[in-house]
This record gives sequence, C-alpha cells and structure tokens, in this order.
Amino acid sequence: MKLSVPFIPNEEYTTFLKNEIQNIESVYFSLDSDQVLDSRMRCNPATLQELSKGLHHLKSVKAYGLLNTRFIHPGLYHDTSFLNQILDKLEYLVAHSHLTGIVFSDAYFLNALSGTKRDILACLEAVPGINCMIDSSQKAMAMFEIIEQSGFKFPGKIVLDRSLNRDIRQLEKTGNDIRKKFPPIRIELLANEGCIYHCPFKFVHDAQISFSNTGSVANKTFQTNHAIGCHVYFFNTPEKFFKSPFIRPEDIDAYAAIADTIKLCGRTLGINFLCRCICAYIQKSFEGNLLELMDATHWLSDHYHIKNKKLDPGFFNMVTNCTKACKECSICRNLFLETAINKPFTLKPYKDFL
Repeated sequence: MKLSVPFIPNEEYTTFLKNEIQNIESVYFSLDSDQVLDSRMRCNPATLQELSKGLHHLKSVKAYGLLNTRFIHPGLYHDTSFLNQILDKLEYLVAHSHLTGIVFSDAYFLNALSGTKRDILACLEAVPGINCMIDSSQKAMAMFEIIEQSGFKFPGKIVLDRSLNRDIRQLEKTGNDIRKKFPPIRIELLANEGCIYHCPFKFVHDAQISFSNTGSVANKTFQTNHAIGCHVYFFNTPEKFFKSPFIRPEDIDAYAAIADTIKLCGRTLGINFLCRCICAYIQKSFEGNLLELMDATHWLSDHYHIKNKKLDPGFFNMVTNCTKACKECSICRNLFLETAINKPFTLKPYKDFL
C-alpha cells in the first residue's frame, strides 16, 4: 500500500520523497499563519513560497493543508478578514502548486470558511482528520453530510480511527459500509502514533494543545503528560505499549484488503525520524527498536529497546485477537520481558533532533 506522509520543505527531505515517489500517495503539511491551525503544538511552519517550491517537486502526489486543530479562538469563526486570509493562502497553493484539499477536525471552522462563499472552496477536498475519531460508518456519514453542505469538494479519502486497527471485524465492516455508499473513496489507516489504546487523555490533550495555540495560555501539555498523563502510564506499565493500536511495517499487508493507504505521523520529530519511518514502511521491515518508529511514544525509545524482529511471526494475530482484559492476562508482560532491553541514560547528539 502507498503512504500518506508529512511534508517539510527541507531540500534533503524533499529529494528523499522524490526518490520514493512511487510509494507515496499524498503529503500533508502545516500552513503558515499567525494562528496555529493544525493539531500539533506551535512550531515553525514554512512560508507559502517554501511550500510551493517543495510541492512542485512532488506533482504526482496529492497534497493536503492541515486545518485540523480541535478548535480556534471563538471570535475567529466570525472574523471575515481572518477567514479570507486563510483562503487566500489556500488559493495561492492551488495556483502555484497542486494543493488537493484540507484536513479538518473542527466542523465550526469548516462552516465558517464555507460562509465566505469563495469559489476556491469547490476546488478543495475537505478530509476529516484522524482526530474526528471515525470508528463507524454512521460517524462517517454524519461527517460527509456536513462536508456536502459546506461547498467544499467531497473527500477522496477518509482516515479511520486508530482503535479499529486492532478490531479487524469492525474495521472491515466500517470500510465496506462506507465504500458501498461512496465507491470511489479510499480508506486510510494511521500506523505509527503509538498512543494509549482508546486513550482517556486524548480529548483533553487535544483541547489543551488548541487552547495554548490560541496564545491565551502557555503550553504545558508535555509537563502534564509527564506528571499525570500518558508518560506515567507507560513508565508504570511499559508492556501496555503492545496494546497501543499501531501497525508494524511487517503487518501492513494484512490490511491490504481493507484499506488503501497507510498514514505515517511524526512531523515534529524531524527529518531523520521521518526518513527512517518511511523507509521501514516501504520495505515492510525494520531491524531496529520498534519505539523509534512511533510518534507519541518515541520518548520511550530513550528508556527501552524493543527488538522489532523478535515480535515475528505471531504478533499481528496476537494483538488483533486480544480481549483487552489485562488483569486476566500476562501475554504483553511476558512479550515485553522477551523483547525489550532497558537502555542506560545517554545524551543524544544534536543531529538526532533534526
């Protein structure tokens, strides 16, 4: 299956993607804006000119701008100047590169953009983001209805919630039901987030990121997760990582009859991480530390080395038949003891963060 991957307009990374273009279905990227409009913490987005120049080298793949923040400042929904500035940027990328559409999570924001009645709307697919958590065909249909009413172009694909990666029966049913009603649509799965299964912190974590990205408060999400969130969860029970609904590179063929593309995340972790990750999923094999392919739990790779190849050959069948009744089971604990090594503390070279 082809991949959907982050795009960063770095010359080395762009060349890497160009060389692997036959394996790439689409790229996605953050837009340059005074407001942070995507779902991650504030970083340094590229300018429109940098994005356009980089995307010019990747003409044969689809390109999606990220407007997938959980919410924006409420006043901006009614700020026509702000909304038109965003659409001006999208219009520029349509004219000067090959922007396919946007990824969104906030239906209020979608309708606010729709209210401008700009012609550019009909040129752009509106794709529901992974954080819409679409885990049933009914949820998908509700989202499609909003999109159809908005004036945006109908999405060419939909990414299903990561929890379905471990529930093959429900995944297959959801994908089939969506395809029956909308035959051309492609089904996409997120492979390497590595977060807690049905994460109980997810909604608040996303909201805190969005809140801090409005500029109203300082970003404290890392400290919160480290003190009372997912970091504590995985420190106390690192074996629960195996319960996370990631898909190993070795297992993507098991989803080939269900899904069309695989999405990879981790754009805040730098181009070295992205190149390593993309290569592993293209080759459908990885010889190293499985944690080094994960986004949300990449930090855990400083503490443990999970020998990915020692998980062969029965890992996929084990996790997709799991009861999730952890108190009654020791399989993940035993597997962690067999495959994971404690790592001594070391300082990383600066280049590892690029």
